[in-house]
Amino acid sequence: MSKPRYGWWGYVKWMIRQYPAREGRYMQGKALEERLAVKRAIDQTLELENGKERMQVIELVFFRQTHTLEGAAMMIPCSYMTARRYHNDFIKKVAKNFGLMDEG
Repeated sequence: MSKPRYGWWGYVKWMIRQYPAREGRYMQGKALEERLAVKRAIDQTLELENGKERMQVIELVFFRQTHTLEGAAMMIPCSYMTARRYHNDFIKKVAKNFGLMDEG
């Protein structure tokens, strides 16, 4: 069974990459909503049992943009598939917080 493709996937990845530059700055409108969606996803992720490891992957791949998923997996350390699951889960959390994806 194939996985569904979401038209908003690239947009959400862009929002996540923009987060560090937007943090602590005055924003309004959609920019504020985007930043808050990412912030909520960070808070939700950190509440998980393995939240710190998950956020390390997000930090390396999205915020610093210094590692690929495979490279981030080696740094944590975890398997590539685990890093990919952390990556996909975080993107979906941001999408749900922004209202692009239904709960479920």
